Amino acid sequence: MGKRRILIADDSPSEAERIRKTLETLSGVEVVAVEDGATAVSECRRSRFDLVLCDFEMPGLNGLQVVRLLRSNWSRMELPILMLTVRDDVQTKVLSLRQGANDYVTKPAEPEELLARVQGQLDLKAAVEANIAARVRMLEGRKLATIGRLAAGLAHDLNTPAQFTADNLVFLQKAVKHSCELLGRTREQLVEHSSENGLADEFLGFWQSKRLGYLLEEAPKALDEALNGIMRMAKTVRELREFAAGQESSWGLADINRALENTVAVSRQAWSLHAEITLDLDRSLPAIACDVAALKQAFFDILMAFVERVPRQERGPRLAAGGASRAAVAVAGVTQHITISSRRTSDGVEVAFRDNGPGLQGELSLALRSSAPSSEQLELLDTRGLGMAHSVVVGQHQGQLSDESAPGQGATLAVRLREGMSNPRHRPVTPAV
Repeated sequence: MGKRRILIADDSPSEAERIRKTLETLSGVEVVAVEDGATAVSECRRSRFDLVLCDFEMPGLNGLQVVRLLRSNWSRMELPILMLTVRDDVQTKVLSLRQGANDYVTKPAEPEELLARVQGQLDLKAAVEANIAARVRMLEGRKLATIGRLAAGLAHDLNTPAQFTADNLVFLQKAVKHSCELLGRTREQLVEHSSENGLADEFLGFWQSKRLGYLLEEAPKALDEALNGIMRMAKTVRELREFAAGQESSWGLADINRALENTVAVSRQAWSLHAEITLDLDRSLPAIACDVAALKQAFFDILMAFVERVPRQERGPRLAAGGASRAAVAVAGVTQHITISSRRTSDGVEVAFRDNGPGLQGELSLALRSSAPSSEQLELLDTRGLGMAHSVVVGQHQGQLSDESAPGQGATLAVRLREGMSNPRHRPVTPAV
């Protein structure tokens, strides 16, 4: 967890210094002291603090005014406030609490009491933030599960017409082929005997006027293209059904390479116009015990984070999905190349996402390495589209999601998963469908 920042607002430098030294005995805290209420409000608006200790009596804005101003922007859970007062009467305490203070400490504060009250407020704020983050991720998971079910239903609805359309096109291919052969042979025979009867001349005239030669040449090509298109559509539907399958949490043995291939296939619409993706997969990978649906979503989010981090104006106009040559890529001017690789490690597997863009910022790198990110780190991860991926890889699978970028060589994010991981819900490991 990152440092927790505490602001002290007290017009007595000696008292503020005494409190600061006491608070700095807590681990992982950063203390900032100001001498008046206006500066305290300004500091809170300029920077983030986890707790404010505010003197009741100060020049300019007094403690109650500071509390009222801060409460217009932050709730008690978002920014706890401890009122510092030399008054020990009930009215002052009640007034402070009614105005929005979370607690109060009578001055001069005993170090043990001060530390206990401060620690209590910090722990409560951390627990609330963790609960909110967990609920947000739970809602996100439910949303993804709903989208998965809708996608699976849509894929199922598209699969049947795609199949019978493909069957009909195959039938038409055969029919057109045989018809072309029949008409071609007929024309050859009539050309040989054109001088013997008028029917031959009439047939050949019809052939010429209707451009049957052109039609017989192009019709098979059109059917081939149509069949190729419908087969690509059927493949996309199958990939979508596989990606959407098992969106409810399901722990089992899974093929990580297949999960990556499936993720790249269903995301093609999002990256095919702007990037080139190369898969470099180690086919000797062991099956990994995991929630494969959650991992697919994590892989999808990581891939989208790579695609979306390159500004649109820096991207080329188009890269055809599924098979543009290197020369075509160069002509199109595509600037982003992403490589997704997998390899076996001593205790599991590693999946690496690499591109040729700028490296990652240091703050993001630190957030990725943290097993318990601070609220700012969680916000940064969510902003970059990696919050769910971090939660799935690090939180759910006890794996690692780390920045392995080298200076001047683009960005690299590595996902490491251990072999033999047990289901966090203690379910027996069964082969994933």
